[in-house]
Amino acid sequence: MRAALTAIALLLVAGACSPIGGGSGTPAVTASNVAVKLSDLPSGMHRCDLSGDINSYLKKIQTSDPTTYSSTKSHWDAAQKGGATAADVELYTDSTARCADLATNASQIGSATYKLAVDFVFQFKDEASAVAGYNSDSIFGFSVATLKSSQLPVTEGTATGLGKNSIVLTLVVPPQTVYLSVWQNKQFMTILGIFNIDAATDKKIALAENGRIH
Repeated sequence: MRAALTAIALLLVAGACSPIGGGSGTPAVTASNVAVKLSDLPSGMHRCDLSGDINSYLKKIQTSDPTTYSSTKSHWDAAQKGGATAADVELYTDSTARCADLATNASQIGSATYKLAVDFVFQFKDEASAVAGYNSDSIFGFSVATLKSSQLPVTEGTATGLGKNSIVLTLVVPPQTVYLSVWQNKQFMTILGIFNIDAATDKKIALAENGRIH
């Protein structure tokens, strides 16, 4: 179990957008306005300064956490080849001090025992590219097949509430609880990891994020 949890953490830290045009007067949907908001989360959470556009995120960690920078940059380059046009990275913890720690060592996510949310939202050039990203292992090393074969408790498809192309993993390894949801909706693909927040709230957070895609 601990090995599987570490693998999930590495997925999250290894890790995505031109706007979709709406109707007249309808604001375009972007990765940044789809991504998890402070208002989605329990009280007492803090948005880390690392959060924002993928290129801004990479610039911020390039010196402070070169290992994470190198792997994330490599994965982002590959994602763009698969049709990703932009991305947003959001990190929230229960204190600003923990945010500062993540800036220098993102790998500690694997052992986090505090409240933490990590969100990667990718926007693609079209829906077909987003579907391909979800179904392949080309987006930040994510593979639906790997999660399905992990012998960990997963829920797939419409049962998740996140649409046909979605998978949710829930895991309890005391003192940690982990919620990992990955889904594709229209031109977007999201990888959302939530640590040490109750299951009902985890689902509400994911549904709120998905509801902003229109």
